[in-house]
Amino acid sequence: MLVPIEHLTAGGMSAPFAAFVRERAGWSAERVALFDAGFALYWERGTALAARTRTWPAPRRRHVAVVVGDPLAVRPYVQLLNTSAWMVYAADLDPETSHPELLAYLLASGDRMALTGEVSGAAVQTALWWLGRTDEEYAAFAAAAERSMRPDADALRAVAGALGWLRRLNHDPLRRPAVVAAYRSILGTGLLVSPGLVDEPPRLAAECERIATDTLDRHRAAHRRFDAAAVRALETWLGETAPALLVMAGERVVWDPERPTRAGALRRAFEGAPVAAIHDVHRDLTAVDRVTRAFHAAVVIPDALPAAVPANTMQSGYTYLHRERRLVAYDLADPDIERLAGPALPYARLMLAARTAHEWAHLADAAGWVPRVAGDDAWRTDRQTLADLLETVVQDAPRAVREQTAADVRALAEERPLGAALVRILVSRLPDYRANLIARHLLAPAERETYVRQNVRTLRAEYAAAARWRLLVRYLFEYQYLQPALGMTAIEDPLAFFVTSTWFDQDFFATGILDERRFVELAATAARLCTSYAVDATRLRFA
Repeated sequence: MLVPIEHLTAGGMSAPFAAFVRERAGWSAERVALFDAGFALYWERGTALAARTRTWPAPRRRHVAVVVGDPLAVRPYVQLLNTSAWMVYAADLDPETSHPELLAYLLASGDRMALTGEVSGAAVQTALWWLGRTDEEYAAFAAAAERSMRPDADALRAVAGALGWLRRLNHDPLRRPAVVAAYRSILGTGLLVSPGLVDEPPRLAAECERIATDTLDRHRAAHRRFDAAAVRALETWLGETAPALLVMAGERVVWDPERPTRAGALRRAFEGAPVAAIHDVHRDLTAVDRVTRAFHAAVVIPDALPAAVPANTMQSGYTYLHRERRLVAYDLADPDIERLAGPALPYARLMLAARTAHEWAHLADAAGWVPRVAGDDAWRTDRQTLADLLETVVQDAPRAVREQTAADVRALAEERPLGAALVRILVSRLPDYRANLIARHLLAPAERETYVRQNVRTLRAEYAAAARWRLLVRYLFEYQYLQPALGMTAIEDPLAFFVTSTWFDQDFFATGILDERRFVELAATAARLCTSYAVDATRLRFA
C-alpha cells in the first residue's frame, strides 16, 4: 500500500487518509499513531539539522510504500517511483514491536540511500542523526531494533550496537573539535572521526554491506523455483493471441508475431528463471498488448501511421518502439529492470503500460497528429511573455545566485536573448507533453497516476548549481504533468505536492529566487504554451 505525498503533513498522515487506512486496510488507531509519531520525529529533527548545517538535507515529502504480507516478496532496498518513495515494512509500523524512534531513523537513512544510491554507508553517513539524543531515545531505538522483524533487521541491530561510538563522532560545524587536523572527515557529511575511532566507520559499513548482501540473497532464494508449466502457458497465449509486440533478449528477437508458434528461443531465454518472474512477464506482455490494441483502435487511417523514426526511438527501457519493425519491444535482458531475477517491482507494470502508450504516442506526434491549434500571434506572444518573466527572475535573483550562474547565463545568451534561450529549452520538451495528450486516453487511472508520480520528482542531483535556470525551466515543464488541463492525475493541490516533494521550496523559495506568486505566474504562462496543442480528431479518435 502507498501513503501518498499529498496526504503527508509534518505531523504524519492527513485525517482523511488515516480514516481511509483504518477502514480499507484494517489499520488500528495505534498503528496510525505510530506512523504519525515516527514521521513527525523525522520531519522535526531533519528540519532542525538542515537549519544548522548544509550537510543534512532538509526533509521532503515522499510517498511511503508499505510492504505488506511476505517481506521477501519485494526486492529489498529498491527506490520505488524514481526515488520519490520510501519503502518500509508492515513490521516497522507494528505497535507491539516497533517504535516511532525506529521509523523516524528508517526514513532518515532512506533519504541518505536515495541521495547516494548506496546502502552500506548510510548507517555511518547518518550519524549526525544521533547528535543530542537522550538516553531514553537511544534505548527506545535499540529495543525496537532488537525486536524488529524486517528482512534486514540485523543492520538496525548493528547500528544499535554502534551507538556508543556513533554518538561520539564530531561534526563541522555542530561539534567542532579544537584541532580538526587530527580528525578524519567523512565526505559529504561534515562528520569528523577521532583517531581512536578511525576503524569503527568502515567496520560498520562492512557489516551493513554483508547484511544487505545476505538480505538480497534470501530474497532471490525465496523466488528461485522454476516452473515449466508457466513457460508453456505463456507460449500458448503468445501462439494463440499473436500480440503485436516483440520479445527481445538484448538485441536478439526471441519471439516474433510473424511466427507466433515458434517459441524455442523464448523457452531458452527463460531457462532457470523464477516462476514469479515468468508470471510477471506474462502479465507485462498482456498489458503491452492491451495498450497497443487501444492505440491502433484509435487510429482513423491505419495506413497513415508512419514508420518508426530511428533518431527518436531509444532501444531500452520498460518498452521501446523497435526502430526497424514499428512494434513495441519488451526486453527480457534489460539490466536496469532485471525481469528474470524475481517478481516485478510494485508499480512497474503500471509504468510499463504508460511507457508503451508513450512510445505509440510519440510516433503519432512525429507524424504531426498533435498540431498546434493556437494562432501564430498568440504563440509568439506567450513565448515572449515567458521569456520576459524569466529574464526578470534572473535579474532579480540574489547576488550570490547571479554570480553562481553567470557563466551559464553567458553560454545560454550567446546566440539569442537569455529569456528566449530558456523558453527554447522548454519548447524542446513539448513533444513529451503532446505525447501525454494521446497517452492519457490509452491508460487506466492508476497507470496515469503512476506515470505522474514517477516523473514529477526532485531533479536537484541532475543539475549543477550553476545551471539553476535550466533546472527552473525543466521544473516549469514537469509541473504541467500535475495540472488539470492534462488530466493525468487526481491530485487536488498540485502546487503543494510539487514544491514540498522536489525540494523546489528549498532551492527556489528559501533562497529568495522566487516566491509562490511569481512561480504560479511562470507556470501559468508555460501552461499556455503546452495547451496550444490538441490531438487531431481526424487522425485519432478515442472511445
